[in-house]
Amino acid sequence: MSITRLRPGLSFELAAPATSHPLRSDIACFVGTVARRRAGLVTGPQLLPVVLQRWLVSHQVSSVGGLPLARLRVALDTPDRFSQSLLAQSGGMDERSALTNFLEKHTASSDQQPLFASLLQACRELSPLPEALVEDLRQREFHPGGLLLGNELAAWTRVQRLLNLPVRLDSFEAFSSLFAWDQRGVRDRTVRPADPVVATPLGVALRAFFGEGGRRAWVVRTGDPSALFESAVSRFAACFPEADQGNEYDTDRCPQLPGIRRQVKLGMPVGLLGSAPPPALSATDWVGLEHVYGLAEVSFALMPDLVDACAQPLSGDVPPAEVTSSEERFVDCVAEVAPASQPTGRRLAPPRLNSRGLEVWRQLQLRALHLLDNPGRAHARRDVQLLASLPLLGDGRELPAPSQWVPWMARTPGWLRSTSVADDTLLSDRLQLAYPWLITADSADAQGGVEAPEGSLAGVLARNALERGAYRSAATRPLLRYQDSAPALPWTQVQQEATWTPLGALTLAERVCLLGPSPLGAQLLSDVSCSADPRTRQAAVRRLINVVIQSARRAGDDFAFEPNGERLWARVRERLNDLMRSLLNAGALSTDGTPYSVRCGRDTMQQRDIDDGRLIVQIALQPAQPVQRIVVVLNLRDAGTAPVFANAA
Repeated sequence: MSITRLRPGLSFELAAPATSHPLRSDIACFVGTVARRRAGLVTGPQLLPVVLQRWLVSHQVSSVGGLPLARLRVALDTPDRFSQSLLAQSGGMDERSALTNFLEKHTASSDQQPLFASLLQACRELSPLPEALVEDLRQREFHPGGLLLGNELAAWTRVQRLLNLPVRLDSFEAFSSLFAWDQRGVRDRTVRPADPVVATPLGVALRAFFGEGGRRAWVVRTGDPSALFESAVSRFAACFPEADQGNEYDTDRCPQLPGIRRQVKLGMPVGLLGSAPPPALSATDWVGLEHVYGLAEVSFALMPDLVDACAQPLSGDVPPAEVTSSEERFVDCVAEVAPASQPTGRRLAPPRLNSRGLEVWRQLQLRALHLLDNPGRAHARRDVQLLASLPLLGDGRELPAPSQWVPWMARTPGWLRSTSVADDTLLSDRLQLAYPWLITADSADAQGGVEAPEGSLAGVLARNALERGAYRSAATRPLLRYQDSAPALPWTQVQQEATWTPLGALTLAERVCLLGPSPLGAQLLSDVSCSADPRTRQAAVRRLINVVIQSARRAGDDFAFEPNGERLWARVRERLNDLMRSLLNAGALSTDGTPYSVRCGRDTMQQRDIDDGRLIVQIALQPAQPVQRIVVVLNLRDAGTAPVFANAA
């Protein structure tokens, strides 16, 4: 609650959203398809929705009939009934006349009436938006007249649908109240009351993130999900619609990654066409993953739909439910309980990729990394870690067995060795792959009854950052929701058996983040990146670098308008030296040799840089490498007979 001006009596106003610490490194951004939650059946007038309140306030209408807008009850059936219900609550003739002229001008014309009818339909059918959410969007300029260009009514409809807008969430319950994450159609996109449904990949990932200890997330809804039994091309198009199909920026769908054009052969996507475009410079044009450029507090990015978009199509129909019944016997006369049946998700096959889908999935990961890296440009988000799940695979000689991923990667171009195209290899310290898929107490509603592990990985990393610091390895951190894995892995083999690769001898645990059992319970068994450099293969090292990048960017924002001279250089060195000393005291830097150095002055800049107002800082640091494994060898052969046993004999 905040009071901005003196008023008689007691008043309550919406407080501004709490800002995050500039170096907070536990916040994730999720990009994917999910439908908006539909509102319950309401007959008769209802309270004026928040978006309509903001629309009226933007035209200097702050009250009607002496009542604040939040207390008005209006009909949302048609534009005419809305106008009548609003006018019925007006005061004198002057107010009624002014309100009538306003409504005729903005809602009754031939070009405005269909748009206003669409806005009323969205307000009538979709769950109401909290005032705090709309206010947060306004403060970040996502409102008509700000970053939402075009027709005003169409922009308010986009806000009501939360389409391609970054939504801040501090709990899974807040996400569930806004989005129908558990209502993905199996046979048809339009879900009817008796239709089978499963959870969306985005919803499953958010649930895992908060369930494993995540505290804040941003969600960018890019459209409605496809039905499970749609064709492979249709499922891919739900995430990445072609521009020539009439899917524009402000329609019901927008792309998760800009510039994606697929190459289709025999009804299956087999590759991507064209080069990756740079991210848009203006926030007005951002779509999907590009929104991380406006979310400075985000440290992790996830796109849970990518596996689903590249998966093989399902065939047949939903298998019938297997009803479990017990033997007949005499029981007390009580009300009968409906027999338990297997959930829809477990009656379906999990999403699996063939060789074509796996190659498209790899190319999509590269496009996402390219968007974050923005090569050769200062406008980049190289401090954001991309988290993804290693897919489940179908049958095929060209596909690896679950425990043979590393040998397969070693001989397949684009994974551990370069291809004919530059920068076409998944060798990035800003990418972390999670494996295997998980069976949890909640996973029965997911397709196949299994969850992609990327959401759980993000939650464990977020919890580790809050409790111990982002620069500490999250390996051995407990998993709070784990029950089993799919597929089952030979855990000793994947952690200890190394395969010779172009990067040296690697185990699966040194290439992907494994989530599985241990003698101390379910744990994150390895916390590694896909880096080709062994010095940054431990993901904690990369997260330490990300913290330094975030601090340097923060210093740049604070000193952006200062004169470029000796005084500024000294202040920058002081700010960054304070950070490095804090990291050294926390144990993030090695104490061998020189832990760090910060240089900013004429030895890092030329006169041309100074004249152009360009400030260059060079930071060198020596991260403390986490201990990966401790081997204890007990040599009992030469130890002799223990004295206690000798005396007993």
